[in-house]
Parts: sequence; C-alpha cells; structure tokens
Amino acid sequence: MIRLLSIAIDCISSIIFVIPAVIVLRYASFRKRNFKELIAIIIFAFYSIAVFSVVGIPAVDTFNVNFSFNLIPLIDIVNSPLEYIKNTVLNIILFMPLGFLVPAIWKRYRSVKTMVFMGFALSVCIEILQIFTFRLTDIDDLITNTAGTVLGYYISKRFSFQLPFKSADTKESSIPYEPFVVLAVMFLIAIFLKPIVSNGMWDIVLSSSWWEKIR
Repeated sequence: MIRLLSIAIDCISSIIFVIPAVIVLRYASFRKRNFKELIAIIIFAFYSIAVFSVVGIPAVDTFNVNFSFNLIPLIDIVNSPLEYIKNTVLNIILFMPLGFLVPAIWKRYRSVKTMVFMGFALSVCIEILQIFTFRLTDIDDLITNTAGTVLGYYISKRFSFQLPFKSADTKESSIPYEPFVVLAVMFLIAIFLKPIVSNGMWDIVLSSSWWEKIR
C-alpha cells in the first residue's frame, strides 16, 4: 500500500513538469502534430517516472553512496528462492511496458536487437544510480529487466504495431533517438524537479489523520 502511494505521489507531483516537457520535445521534433501520438508519449513519460520511483532512483537531496554489489547471477535463489522468484517476476512485469510502448510509438525500434539494447542500457543506468541509494546493485536485475523488455516487445509485435500512431522516425523528426531523450528528460525531472513538489505532498500525507491507518 505504501509503495503504491509513493508511486502515485511521484507521478502526481511530476505532472506539472512532465506534460510541458513532452509537449516541448514533441513539437520540437515534428512539424506535423499528432494528438494520439502525443498522448502515447505522455503515457510513456509517466511510465518512466513510475519505473524510476519503483527502482528507487534517488532525489538530488537524498544521495547516499552505498557500494553494495551482487555480480554473481542466480546466487540469491539459493538463499531465498521464493523471494528471488517474486522479485524476478516483478522485475519482468515492470519492464514489459518498455518493450511494449517503444515499438508501438516509434517504428524504428521494431526490432528485438534494438529493444534488447534499450532494456539493457536503461537497466545499467538504473543499477549504477542505485550506488547512490540504500539498494543493492544486482546483475540479476539486468537480466530480468532485459527479459521483461524483450517479452513486452513480442507482445507489442503481436498486438500494437498497427496502432494509429504517426511514426516518430520519419523525415519530419529532428531527434533520431527520441525515446532515449524522453527517458533522459524524465530521469532529470525525477532527480531534480519532482522532489520540489513530492516533498510537500509527503508532508501533507504524513500529517493527515489516516496515515496511521495505512502504515
């Protein structure tokens, strides 16, 4: 419950930054303006914010260096098999929308090699950033996150390639790697801008009468 509340607060507190940022990016990238694609990119942007919230991307005021690493694949399954399986499933589910949304919106990303690279690259960035949090930097997360991206890609290939979005990689585009740019902008918002609003929202929540009921 608290985890869901935290994700909700992060997403809500990002609205005033995310929507204007996506609109600026979208209109800077294309001469033609497609409302359906704009909405799809906004959904992708908020998904990115939610992922950064779930994996614990640190805010600029909470950086705390912690060199905790697991570089041996599958070792945790011996110590805690049920917990390992649960985390594996959740990581796969978390990254499936990445593999689904990106090829659905951007035609040039409709290849499994491209999505493997994208899922792996995003996972590497997240794991590096977790050095600055209380979380463990874990090689298993790289594997499961990439697997989730690939699974989402194949689901997208089956169901969403025909969605009525204008391709985001036509000659009208001035940003050839737009999904990476969107992810980078959302990452900066999550670290530097979101805390401006979310800290105030947490103050309201923590001082409310129903906080003790949901703890």
